[in-house]
Amino acid sequence: MIRKFFDSSNFGLTTIVGAVMIILVISIGVSFFNAIYNSQLESRKEFLNKQTELASRGIEFELNRFKEESRTFLAYLETAELDEKKVENDLTIATRRTFTAFPRLVDSLWVDLKDSVLVYTLTSRNDFIRRSVKEFPQKSSGEQLLVEGKSGYRVLYSFDFLQFAKEYSANFYQTPGGSKYLFWNSTLWDIGASSSEKIKTISGPQTDPIWRDIQVGLKGFYPVSWTDDSRKVEGILAQYPFTYIDNGTFASLVFTAPVESLTSGIYSTYFYLFIAMVFLLIGTIGFFIISIKSSLEVSRTKEENLREVSELFDQQNLLLKELRGFVFFHDYRGMIQRVSDEVEEVLGHPKESYLEAFKEGGKHPVANAVKEEIKLAIQENREFVDMEYDVIKSNGEKIRVRIFEKLIYDESGRFNGGMGICTDISEQYKSRIAIIESENRLRTLINNLPDVIFIYDNEGKVLDFQIQGRENLLEPAKFTLGKKLEDFVPHDQGTEVKAAFLRARNTGKIQAVDAVWKDGPEGLRHYEIRFFPLDQHQMISISKDITSQKIWEKGLVEAMNSADQASRAKSEFLANMSHEIRTPMNGLLGIIDLLESTNLNKIQKQYVDIIKNSGNSLLSIIKDILDYSKIESGRIEIQYEVFNPVEEVRDQVKILLGIAKKKGIKLDLSFGMESEILVEGDKGKINQVLLNLIGNALKFTSEKGRVHVSLKTESVDQNLFSLLYRIEDNGIGISEEHIKQLSDPFFQVESSSTRSYQGTGLGLAIAKKLIELLGGEMTVQSQPGKGSVFSFSVLVKKADGNSPKNKIQELTWKDIKEMGTEFPLRILLAEDNELNLQLMTLMFQQLGFEFEIARNGKEAYDKVQAKKFDVVLMDVQMPIMNGLEATIEIRKLPNQEDLVIIGLSANVFEEDQKKALEIGMDDYLTKPIRLTVLADKLESYFRKVRGKESD
Repeated sequence: MIRKFFDSSNFGLTTIVGAVMIILVISIGVSFFNAIYNSQLESRKEFLNKQTELASRGIEFELNRFKEESRTFLAYLETAELDEKKVENDLTIATRRTFTAFPRLVDSLWVDLKDSVLVYTLTSRNDFIRRSVKEFPQKSSGEQLLVEGKSGYRVLYSFDFLQFAKEYSANFYQTPGGSKYLFWNSTLWDIGASSSEKIKTISGPQTDPIWRDIQVGLKGFYPVSWTDDSRKVEGILAQYPFTYIDNGTFASLVFTAPVESLTSGIYSTYFYLFIAMVFLLIGTIGFFIISIKSSLEVSRTKEENLREVSELFDQQNLLLKELRGFVFFHDYRGMIQRVSDEVEEVLGHPKESYLEAFKEGGKHPVANAVKEEIKLAIQENREFVDMEYDVIKSNGEKIRVRIFEKLIYDESGRFNGGMGICTDISEQYKSRIAIIESENRLRTLINNLPDVIFIYDNEGKVLDFQIQGRENLLEPAKFTLGKKLEDFVPHDQGTEVKAAFLRARNTGKIQAVDAVWKDGPEGLRHYEIRFFPLDQHQMISISKDITSQKIWEKGLVEAMNSADQASRAKSEFLANMSHEIRTPMNGLLGIIDLLESTNLNKIQKQYVDIIKNSGNSLLSIIKDILDYSKIESGRIEIQYEVFNPVEEVRDQVKILLGIAKKKGIKLDLSFGMESEILVEGDKGKINQVLLNLIGNALKFTSEKGRVHVSLKTESVDQNLFSLLYRIEDNGIGISEEHIKQLSDPFFQVESSSTRSYQGTGLGLAIAKKLIELLGGEMTVQSQPGKGSVFSFSVLVKKADGNSPKNKIQELTWKDIKEMGTEFPLRILLAEDNELNLQLMTLMFQQLGFEFEIARNGKEAYDKVQAKKFDVVLMDVQMPIMNGLEATIEIRKLPNQEDLVIIGLSANVFEEDQKKALEIGMDDYLTKPIRLTVLADKLESYFRKVRGKESD
């Protein structure tokens, strides 16, 4: 029926109907435009009126707020009981607050304090100036406000009301061609950004009611006209009066706009929109007529294609009888038109369910995914689609299906439908996945092997290589590719290596050979090379660096396996606890430094040395506790330095000798080595282990007992040897079952609340991990009631016999007293902790420096801004504003590039120090602060500061 109706003979009738529709739309559009025009015109007039009202009310509100603020300021003067200091600080702050609260309104302020008169001014450059004058001025104009108090205080404000009104009204929209004015003191002032003198041509009877309404405080909206370049302009005027400060008179904002500016936007916007809609309607009707004709032709083509596809569909069914599959056909909408009966056998669902899944609005995920893929293929003009999906059968079995489809297009390229074949490929898919997984496992294995892999041809020429870390190559890969094996291995071992290569090629079995690179960039390196055939035409070798394995294998493996999440949590707890200990340690060691610089007799000097050594050892232990988390994760750093191990053992024993004497324990030493030997290793960590083990031996040894410490060496090679320590006691001993848990963190042999020996149970755990980190091991032998033997070894390097010993420079009393005189500096100390302030005060007094104190970062910032300093000692953790924030703000100040800022903190982690330097600090001192270190820093920066000044 539709096809007959839209036959070519009826195209004329269709055209006439379309023309009538266009005429009706035009008529409706004209009426709609007139209604919108009137509505928009009234809306814009109301908008102008509201703009005037809002601006006037806003100015009036600001003026009233200013009057209230002036009364508040006067009340403050009468109750503040101002002295010289308060006038200097509090009154200035209160005055500046008034200027800040009313920008561009107040330009000067006179304050009569009865005994003096102060003038405050804020310049155009925002400079705040205070000065004293002899007399208080008399109010002389309407742009001044005088406020007098009962106690004799007076405040006179001078303001620029016209400029204030101009800037305030600039926040409100000005109609193109319009103007903004202020009617004030019977004068009309121009305050608009683009106002002109047009309105002043308004005169006569039309303006009389306007000025009369303003004088009595009535708002109004008036039609007016004026002359612009000999052209009469019709417009509107809106005014809204407001009360002016203290004289009870009215001022008013006056906004004008020409009527043509109100209507121009309406014409241009809606007229062109209407014209566009008319053309769109004409195009739509024309396209509709053409589409009807094309649709008829497309329908005929589809019917012919459907017949062809149906014939092909029947032929394909014959081919699928022996396959686990079915064929289907769908139309251009994606709905299945026909499907073979095998669908139920393949998918395990009835044919009706399959047809339902592909209908419009179907929710089956696989069906929707297939339709989306077909849409994408149509957009890309593809003729074939090949897809694979997982499908769940009704019995719960999961199968893999493959869908191969031919997309059908007509002559004009329009999509008509498609025909496809769906087959069950579950078995093939499982086989394919198994192969892929096997390849991935092999690829992952090869990519993650830490060894160097080379592939050769049968003649030994390098074809390819695989290495996880390129830094492990002794030569760049580009120098080995294409070379023969004997050309890049050590020349004196080329024959041996090539022989192993040929044996592997001939026998088909793995052949291993060790190669030693003596002149490599890393020194002597050992590699184990294993050759074996890859196939008939290629050979492969796997080279493993076994140098470190021979020396460090056990320690490295245990170190890598020791870290876990629970241990890191314990480490964080210890780090926090140790951080809190450093604050009182700062006072203790600082006072020791000050005491040491005084005149002491020989016995007192000996006592101070023992206390100082004990404090330094405790500080070293605290530092390592802070690094406990790094030990767990294998990230702690080894600090190599040259030292004499014999002297170090004696120093540690001397520290603990007082405890031994108190308990009557005999503490002695023996050495199986020469006493003047020098080694290179981590002295601090070795001393920490010694203090822990010797201290434990004294703790668990009864009175009148004996503790023996011995040290000897064992050579590893010409550059390495082990230091072997042995601590033996005749104390209470340890049972066999407890020895295995002895080095576990927080483990204690006696853990009851009534135990005789106190401790955290962490010392041996740290000691064991440090020993392993230093390339050694710890062993324990013990019998209950007879005593214990703790032995440990560490690897060290041999040092040059002429290596200098690190000596701490000692300051004499004269050096300390003359430091401030010889190196005068302007110093600011920013510190909030009272204990640290007392200590730093004593240190600066000893050094002879004068300094100022800021108790938080904000105060330090203010002092730097107000006064010039050479050095700022900035504590990192402070209230209000911390040291890092204060440093950032100080660096923003002009002319502070040469100011030296030294951070002070109990945080000793490397990342904390790096962050401080990145944000602008010049140096970083960790607490406890040592007197000699502080003196050296101040002397160093004095020379730098004076050097820049001389330049």
